[in-house]
Amino acid sequence: MRTIFERKIMAAYRDTYRGELGAAQVEALEVLWQEGKMRQQDLADALRTSKQHVSKIVGRLEELGLAGLAPDEEDGRCHWIFLTEEGRAFVAHHIQEGEERIAALLSSLTGQERAELDQAMETVARLLEKA
Repeated sequence: MRTIFERKIMAAYRDTYRGELGAAQVEALEVLWQEGKMRQQDLADALRTSKQHVSKIVGRLEELGLAGLAPDEEDGRCHWIFLTEEGRAFVAHHIQEGEERIAALLSSLTGQERAELDQAMETVARLLEKA
């Protein structure tokens, strides 16, 4: 099921980044978009990777002007990672482009097929809420 979802739904969105960023960088942008500023360890946990790898990911995003670091006032050993204005605009553009690709993908469905898909998605959402 995950393979189908990734190939048919998420790929249409993630393909908008093709050639610009790697998968880990895209995932970091997505998490920061959803969560706002995060400590490095929290981002590492969300990405299921090490702090060292997150440091490399964020370094690249900083080079591109998409993310920034700010000291944590409460814990001088930590930094907050956040999307810059350019980073937020970059992600927003790709979300819009992904939505357009999904709309194009769904445009070939009949009314009945859209109703079936809606029902299937409601079932998936309900089952995932139980998990």
